Amino acid sequence: MKKISLIFSFVVLFALGGIAQSGDFRIGLKLGPSFDWASSGSVVTQHEEMGLGFNAGLVLDYYFTDNIAVSTGTDINFYRMKYRFIDYRMTEDHLYENNVSVSRRLKASNLEIPIKVKAKFDIAGLFDAYVEAGGSLGFNLKDFGKDEYSLYWTDFHGDTYEDCTNQYRAFQPSLVFGVGAEYELNQLLSVFAQLTFNHAFVNAFVSSLEKQTGIILRNNFIGIEVGIML
Repeated sequence: MKKISLIFSFVVLFALGGIAQSGDFRIGLKLGPSFDWASSGSVVTQHEEMGLGFNAGLVLDYYFTDNIAVSTGTDINFYRMKYRFIDYRMTEDHLYENNVSVSRRLKASNLEIPIKVKAKFDIAGLFDAYVEAGGSLGFNLKDFGKDEYSLYWTDFHGDTYEDCTNQYRAFQPSLVFGVGAEYELNQLLSVFAQLTFNHAFVNAFVSSLEKQTGIILRNNFIGIEVGIML
């Protein structure tokens, strides 16, 4: 999935390069590390460790004034984090009173389509600074978890990551804020660096687990991204 996404991004970048030079449209690529964590929304869930993830994406800006743009594109996010939650499904009678506290180290990936408003400001004729805010349509791709828990007289420590995609919502929209700086190398190419904050609107877990156990966790990350714009 990662290789396919990167290849697709490069193809679209060069295919639309001519459009980007019109002055209204700009297109680019970005990538960088992210710091990921889960914020708890209930007493039976809690964040344990922040993880180091990775983001890559295609950027498409449409400027309807010299300094104001609508920014969209596609992002692939690879989350890494650790948290604790209640899971009743591993007990024989599946009763809430016999639930199990699970500590999970998560590796997850999703596809996002951001829709943001970007405002750009000239800084002493040297470079442009910008701020952006909006939302993102997130689509869960794959989730793998390594679990640890105590069940009856047994302590379980997972040594491999198991597929747990069915426990997470397929659609995970989020709120997105960003600040950055862009430097023009020439009339055709510029480079940029930005700091992005992404906070999920919805519980990461499916509604059936939320109703049965009360678990609520929302994914968050702060990304440090660099890229090029045409």
